[in-house]
Amino acid sequence: MKKPKKKPENIGLWWSLRTLYYLLILILLVLIYGFHDMSAGPFIYSEF
Repeated sequence: MKKPKKKPENIGLWWSLRTLYYLLILILLVLIYGFHDMSAGPFIYSEF
């Protein structure tokens, strides 16, 4: 006999915590990899 899955009591709190968790991961990835080559300057292709 299967037990019914227990739903969280507060769906809004669970959803907002999970959203903040993934948003924090995205912000950390941008900080780690997004500003890696800031001293190189913008790339301009000059040989047409």
